[in-house]
Amino acid sequence: RLGAGSPRLRAAAALIYEPNSAECERLLVYDLGGGTFDVSIVQIEQGVVEVLSSHGDTQLGGDDFDKLLLDHVCERFRTEVADVELRDNPASRSRLLQAVEAAKCRLSTNAYTTLEEAFIMEHEGQPLNLNLTIDRSEYEDLIQPLVQRTIGSVDDALADAKLLAKNIDKVILVGGSTRTPLVQDMLAEQLGQTPHAAFDPDLCVAMGAAVQGGLIAGVDVGPVLVDITPHTLGVRCLGAVNGLETDRCFSRLIQRNTSLPATRSELYYTCVPGQEAVLVDVFQGENDDTSFNERIGGFRLEGLDDEADENSEILVHFDMDLNGTLTVTAVERATSLERQLTIDNAITRFSAPNVDDAKQRLAAVFGFSEAAETVDDLPAAIRERMERAEQLFTKASRLASDSPADDAAEIAELTKQLKVAVERREEAKMDQLTEKLEDVLFYLEDA
Repeated sequence: RLGAGSPRLRAAAALIYEPNSAECERLLVYDLGGGTFDVSIVQIEQGVVEVLSSHGDTQLGGDDFDKLLLDHVCERFRTEVADVELRDNPASRSRLLQAVEAAKCRLSTNAYTTLEEAFIMEHEGQPLNLNLTIDRSEYEDLIQPLVQRTIGSVDDALADAKLLAKNIDKVILVGGSTRTPLVQDMLAEQLGQTPHAAFDPDLCVAMGAAVQGGLIAGVDVGPVLVDITPHTLGVRCLGAVNGLETDRCFSRLIQRNTSLPATRSELYYTCVPGQEAVLVDVFQGENDDTSFNERIGGFRLEGLDDEADENSEILVHFDMDLNGTLTVTAVERATSLERQLTIDNAITRFSAPNVDDAKQRLAAVFGFSEAAETVDDLPAAIRERMERAEQLFTKASRLASDSPADDAAEIAELTKQLKVAVERREEAKMDQLTEKLEDVLFYLEDA
């Protein structure tokens, strides 16, 4: 197998993040390519890179992920389609290997993918077609032992450098296989920080080497600019937070520091069979509890299959472009029922000036005399409900003017009651009235 080069060459990738850092920084460069795996601990100061330790596995890489997925698909084909062995036919195996490699790449951003290959093989004079759906969780179960092997190498590299995970300032991802969400999740869990993926992992080494060449030549190399997401984006769901089951669990889709444009999707389930609707609440932040994050939008997906014997699968897809516009799509997998929401300026919405503006708006809407100080003193759960209510008031004001008299009167009454509930800090009442107002506005928008 061929690797990416020497540890020093891999370590050069760190320079694209901090080319002229005056402070001493220690970085862990995790390089998982197609054929080999290597991890280096480097120290960088004023453009000088020193390799403190290096460890790896020359028999582990993305090609091994491909082989595991190929074997899995062949076994499923043999049991679900026809009792034949696709790997015994060289042409079929070659086509299938290309198909599973492409599927692996799609599973980095999609919750599931379909492998479709017409006439993959002939059996008893009849053509056989391949058409199988692979879930990301299914794929991750296959590769989990291999990813765990890389974590062992990370521990060995830290031990050789006589460092602890807390001594690492940044974790840099190199190599196309680091796009696999399981890799990033296991690294984050082991090291206690989110890996940096702002730059294309396939180009990191080349870009870092170019920066190093510029520094050696005496060129004043400034920071390499790239558009990234400054905060993690995700949805609220039922799950465990600090060991307790809650409906405020923050499920991350697009991690902080992800380069733009970015696309991610995850598969969720309704709480009970026959559930008729789900609320897709979109949040921005870093806390596992959505009460401490910022809600930036949401919608209800209604009309789900209420006769389903099992919990319905709901695919949630995030797509953020270079302008910071986030498109959120929710699809019931069984029926293809779909609803979509577009959130403009999702990146800059909660920058410092905009947060101050939001506080001023809350103060005006709910009658606070000292805007920032009073709003800051509120519990996070109350403040989040107030922000959600304020967003609904803005939408209600826009829709009420063009609505029938009965609907306009209902909007006015719900708005009035919700303001009273906010003033009294009645959280349960606020949730109840917010949901009612959302329902009314949803139907008016679709009318």
